[in-house]
Formats: sequence, C-alpha cells, structure tokens
Amino acid sequence: MMNTTRKLGNSFPPRRQAGLSLVELMISLTIGLVLLAGITTLIARQSITRSELEKSSRQIENGRYALQILHDEIEHAGFYGEYSPSATTTYTVPADPCDTAVANLGWNSATPAIPVAIHGYAGGAADPTATSCLDNYKPNTAVLVTRRTATVTVAAAAADGVTTYLQTSRCNTDTIPFVLGTAGFTLKQKDCATLAPLRQYIVRIYYISTCSICDTDTLPTLKVVEFINNAQTTIPLVEGIENMQFDYGIDTTGDGSSDAYTTTPVNWEDVMAVRVNLLARNNDPTGGYTDSKSYTLGEYGAVTPGGAYKRHVYSQLIRAVNPSGRRE
Repeated sequence: MMNTTRKLGNSFPPRRQAGLSLVELMISLTIGLVLLAGITTLIARQSITRSELEKSSRQIENGRYALQILHDEIEHAGFYGEYSPSATTTYTVPADPCDTAVANLGWNSATPAIPVAIHGYAGGAADPTATSCLDNYKPNTAVLVTRRTATVTVAAAAADGVTTYLQTSRCNTDTIPFVLGTAGFTLKQKDCATLAPLRQYIVRIYYISTCSICDTDTLPTLKVVEFINNAQTTIPLVEGIENMQFDYGIDTTGDGSSDAYTTTPVNWEDVMAVRVNLLARNNDPTGGYTDSKSYTLGEYGAVTPGGAYKRHVYSQLIRAVNPSGRRE
C-alpha cells in the first residue's frame, strides 16, 4: 500500500521578497532625514566656527601688527643722526603738527631749539589738531605725533630743493649746530672741508579713522598722516583698530627713567616711554552676539562700545630710546 503522507515542510513553495512595505519605507526615509539633518547641522556649525576663527585670527593679527608699527615708531622717535641736543637745548611743541612750513616745524639753530620727539592729543569730540588735517577722525580717540630723521643719509649735493633735510655740523668752526630746510646746506664734517651729509626729516601723526577706504566702508582704521618729501599723505595702516589711548611715562628726576604716567603731560620733553593701549575688533559682526563688556585702556579708563563685534585689548609699554638714552 502506497504512503501518501506529505512532509509538512514542503507543503507550500517559497515566496520571493516583493519590496518594502509602506511602513518600512517611511521608517527608512525618517532615518535618512534625521541623518541628513544631523550632517547639515554639523557642517553649518563647522562653517560658523571656522568663520569665527578666521575673524579672531584676523583681529589678533591686526592688533599685534598695529602694536608693532607703533613700537617701531616710538623707538625711533627723536633720532636725529649725528645731532645730539645739548643740556641747554630748548624744546618746542609746534602749534600744529599738520603745518608743513619749515619755519613752523619747531627748529631754530640760533637758540638752539628743536621740537619734542613725542607729542600727543588726548582726543575729543572733533579733530584736536589746529587745522583739522585728520580726515574722518574717530571722536574721543588719542593722537600720537612722532618726529625724527631718516636712518639713511643723503649727500649734500643730492638735495633736490624740495625735500626737508637736517644737516648737522661736525666742524668746530661752523657757527651753528644744524640746518633744517630744503637748501643752504653748508655745514662741514670733522675735517671742516667736506660737506656734512643730510638726513630726511620725518613727521608722522597716528590716529583712528572711522573708515578704511572712506565713502565705501565704515571700518575703524589706524591711519598715519606722514610728512615726507615736503608733502602730507594719509595712509591706512590697520583695519579694525577701534580705539587708541596712550599713557606717557614722565621722567621727573632727570635719569631717563619713567617715574609717573599720565595721558596729558605738561612737559613733553620729559616723555621717556609710552604705553600703547589699543582696542581691536572683528571686521565683521557675529550673528546673535551682543558685546556687553567694558574694556580698560590704561589711564584713560574703561569704554563700553557694545554692538555685535567681538573685541580684544592690546597693551604694550615702549621705551623712547633716543630721549631716554640721552638723559642716561
């Protein structure tokens, strides 16, 4: 007799997968969207972080560069080459650092008298210089004026009749110690026969402007008005420098060291050092950020600029090498 019993496992043929169900598809899409949102958020945050790092890096670079510029200028202030002022030399403060007339630069060979190497203005609501030569001056920021000669000499025969030079006598038969002007250079070297060399005279005025390229931006910028080649030129130096204040180290004992600090010296010839205080900000605002901090700028005190810009204070004490060295 034949056995007709079938095995249970072979009762039905295997079924093939027909595709995803609607529920499975929705779950897959949801997971994909969550992953996509996470990746998008991560990329956006990385982009914001990178942007903020770039802003901060640029601000740090600008702040340090501005300090270096002022450091070098203050160290060179009062360099007059071969001329060394005597103890009886009179120091003058020219009425207007913007004045380019040789007669008004503060030099007098008969007295003799020379201008102070370092001079400044504490700042105010408007350009503090007499003739307002500081274009787009930012109110309530300090101004620094430095005077010196070039470190490279020029032969007397090469004078162009336009540039202002200082010529110093090394001959004991010359009747005056120096000549400052564009012509008339007759002073001699030690042999009392060879004409003494010339050094170009330089006056620089450092200040904060409300713009870098004015009429196109509103970036606060460290600028310099440079008197050289008998002309004044305004040059943008460092963007993002929002405020600048100075503490002047005063020598009250005559030994070349700073004994006290003030923002408004009475006798500018006693300035032996300058503490530079700079407030630098990012060039671009930070979204969702409000600056509520106060920033102390030396003896000037604290400022609270506000706004959506991140900021940092840079400060450095710089010795005025030439004035202090002569006293030592």
